[in-house]
Amino acid sequence: MNKNTQTRWLGSDGYYQIKLACGTIVGEHRMVWEEAHGPIPDGFQIHHKNHIRTDNRIENLECVDTVTHKRLHVGHRQVEGVWFKTCTQCRVEQPEEDFPTKRYVDGVRVTRGNCRECERERQRLKKGHTGNRFADGSPLFGRHFGPRSG
Repeated sequence: MNKNTQTRWLGSDGYYQIKLACGTIVGEHRMVWEEAHGPIPDGFQIHHKNHIRTDNRIENLECVDTVTHKRLHVGHRQVEGVWFKTCTQCRVEQPEEDFPTKRYVDGVRVTRGNCRECERERQRLKKGHTGNRFADGSPLFGRHFGPRSG
């Protein structure tokens, strides 16, 4: 711990906090990172690789941008440069690009964490379609061809 440290305690958010002799309060994980690597760049955060907030060993810390940090905490993982996430409906892990983009209406998120296929099925059921969508074996079921009625 730094010689300027005055007090250390476990905060209500689960992170160790440090009160420096000058009166400034900082997260211990941030202080450990800065002592080893220098200042944290703007727009970056310190991530605990094992998700244990009190494990502030330097080998457990990494400096990541805000978007990456959020992805890591909602269960995404990166494999060879491609982000994967798990569908909330079918529980299958798929590339992030296979999920509909998030849409917001008046500040409210209107899409879910479903893969493209599960989201299509959810929308279909929401509109009152029932039964097996491919019961006749045709992938064209549900598509509209010709003039719309009513």
